[in-house]
Amino acid sequence: MTVTLAIIGAYLLDVTNGLASRCAAARPGPGTCSGMSAFASHVHGIVTIGAATCAALAVIAFVWYMVRGYRAGRARGYHDV
Repeated sequence: MTVTLAIIGAYLLDVTNGLASRCAAARPGPGTCSGMSAFASHVHGIVTIGAATCAALAVIAFVWYMVRGYRAGRARGYHDV
């Protein structure tokens, strides 16, 4: 589940970066950035933190499984024959 969230977060971050880059390229001044680009520019930091958090949780879950979960499964008899 966490890997799925990390992948979705990466796609969402890519879309947000693409939309927010339109505001960064616009000339400074009032009214130069509006609509979805302005919204993406405002939520860029939150989306970045969310994607990084999901990726970190996926890494932690993978490491936990490799260290603890795999051994526990083999100790209970759930292993390849």
